[in-house]
Amino acid sequence: MKKILAMALAVGMVFAFVTACGNNAPEPGAPAPSEPAAQAPSAPAPGGDDALPPATVTVFFIGSTVSDDRHVVEAANARLKELGTNITFNPIWGTWGDFETRAVTALDTGDTNIDIIFTCSWTQNNYVQYAKVGAYQRLDDPNDNLLEQYGRDIKAAVPDLLWDAFTVEGNVGMGIYGFPGYKDYAQMYTWDVNNTLLSELGFDFNSFEWNSETFFSPEFAQALAKAKEEKGASFYPLNFEAETFARHISNGDADPTQLLYLGFDPKNPTLPANPVIESRFDTDVYARYMDKIREFYVAGYIDPRMSNREQAQDAFVAARDTAEYLFSSVTYAYGWDIQASRERGIDARFPAMSSAIVSTGSAQGAGYALSAYSQNKPQAVQFMNLWYTDPELATILAYGIEGIEYIKNADGTVTFDNDARMAFNPWRNGMGNIFILPPEDAMGPNYWNEFKAYNEAGVGTALLGFTFDPEPVRNELATLTNALHEFQFPILSGAIDPAQNLPELKSRLDANGAGKVVDEYNKQVQAFLSAK
Repeated sequence: MKKILAMALAVGMVFAFVTACGNNAPEPGAPAPSEPAAQAPSAPAPGGDDALPPATVTVFFIGSTVSDDRHVVEAANARLKELGTNITFNPIWGTWGDFETRAVTALDTGDTNIDIIFTCSWTQNNYVQYAKVGAYQRLDDPNDNLLEQYGRDIKAAVPDLLWDAFTVEGNVGMGIYGFPGYKDYAQMYTWDVNNTLLSELGFDFNSFEWNSETFFSPEFAQALAKAKEEKGASFYPLNFEAETFARHISNGDADPTQLLYLGFDPKNPTLPANPVIESRFDTDVYARYMDKIREFYVAGYIDPRMSNREQAQDAFVAARDTAEYLFSSVTYAYGWDIQASRERGIDARFPAMSSAIVSTGSAQGAGYALSAYSQNKPQAVQFMNLWYTDPELATILAYGIEGIEYIKNADGTVTFDNDARMAFNPWRNGMGNIFILPPEDAMGPNYWNEFKAYNEAGVGTALLGFTFDPEPVRNELATLTNALHEFQFPILSGAIDPAQNLPELKSRLDANGAGKVVDEYNKQVQAFLSAK
């Protein structure tokens, strides 16, 4: 197990297509995890699972802005007691900047203090990969079915499509190794436009033809130039996450290897852009992107920190949250325009680059796993069952306390106190089952019904349901990591000249087995498509 997890760490660095964080995994040589403690199969305690022994359940969240949670934790624990449990809730509020390093370290060292941990398709503690190496507990294990014993309500509360996406090949067979986040599983690639600034600069939002091609238009370049001229040398009008932005502009499905171009037709995502999958660095689509992003970087439109893996995420979030940008992009969540405008104090607009899509990556876009090293597995599943199904508990954890962080309105919506939310503001879409939360006032009382309709309207990409098995090329992926990590951020942010540096990158990728990875991926995709 130790050897497997050590290898998983190296491969996991490749398998984190970074849409939300940009930190490195622990340095090589970090201690390998201890084996999960052996436990007898769980059984419901006498009187039901509310009679389980007392336990503190520690939950590791992502994307949090939390500096004061004492009143929230107190209220959550009071609610858990009202619900008849012996659970004490203990949160770890990971941020966008620190979550990935801390999460991977905790899993790699077999930390027994963490029970539940955020996981998904895009963090370094990648759901599929860490399930495969045994870091996550199988929840529907026939020999100890924790979901059946302690999570029956959560199973019914989350759509089958998401449970299907979370049913993967893990270390003890095909099964469920995590709790899907019930949020937006249909997603759109969209622009993120600071329309307040765009209007101040004398541009009309409606004069732009908004799609992925906008990036290459003269109007786009003119607006960037005017923003730089008006706002000064320290203002960087194009704010982005390099890996995600390149994927958005190229209309590509999320790729766990960070090597391949999984393109789709933005008007009909069920159609692949190419019948044969290639390395992204061999495609005309990425070559065109890299040339243009280099042009914008040289012109001074891009913060140099975007080329530094350790600095990029914090710089991106800071510019976004303070509205110090003109153009950006986002994998859009329904209703985000209202929330973003309120939080940033601007008119934030999100014109589409593509139609709404459903991919394996989006269906696995948020979730939580039960750590294989948890000493409180039954109680942890019991907690998740209550969190996903009890509106009062869910609202406490996501919104805080009525009268402090928010007030309730007669129509069932809530109005936030923006000052109070500065000290307690978890990432809403990472808070379990968001459909049992009250909607914000600006979203309206029918918001969740509209949100569900948006999800249901999503079109599946050509690779929906496909999960790449890296085992046949595990060694190649591990050796490709260094080259990808050295070049990925600089070349996709425009900091280095692709004319000079792309040949070196391609040579190193070829020398380390990129061709074998491409061939294996195509082989598995063809087998998947043939079986559909």
